[in-house]
Amino acid sequence: MAVLPWGAPKPLLSATKSGSIRVIRVAYIYLGAFLMRFFVLAVVGLVVAGCDLTTQAGSPGPDAGTTTANNDQLPPIYEPLIDMHRVNPDKYRRDLAECRAQAAPQEAAARAARQQQAAGTGLAVAGAVASFIPVSTWRQANTLAAATDTAQAVGGATAVNGAVTADAATNDYALVVNACLQHKRYRLLRG
Repeated sequence: MAVLPWGAPKPLLSATKSGSIRVIRVAYIYLGAFLMRFFVLAVVGLVVAGCDLTTQAGSPGPDAGTTTANNDQLPPIYEPLIDMHRVNPDKYRRDLAECRAQAAPQEAAARAARQQQAAGTGLAVAGAVASFIPVSTWRQANTLAAATDTAQAVGGATAVNGAVTADAATNDYALVVNACLQHKRYRLLRG
């Protein structure tokens, strides 16, 4: 059986006595289309459900207190490299925590941009997966191609924008932490 460019199998053709061609609909085409749509909807639902991984279940919303509490539980996005010769480790931990608190807005921006990057990637992947949905008519194929191309383009642009913003915010975070530690007379080995 031949396969059309957009992934749908070509229906069987048969000629009648008058020479006209009539399309014989095959039941498995419709069953396959239904199962594929169900599968794509399930994948898209799972991607959307997994996009926001940093909020806690039952949290009231993204206010300043909740964001700080959630960021305390997450690993740091940057770890400064300090010359620890003749440095009190307890004092360094307190000073580092204070410097990280000063850089909290940049950290929040970097984490939000990483979530935007993940959401854009998920949208682009969903658009790519949806392009394999079998359809029965040429018009449906054109509509599906336009929709999936748009989803992939928007998802890709969102992911790239999120990555650029996250890199800039991470660099700003590192700059604030490093400057704070230098003001506290620590010697940075990497700056």
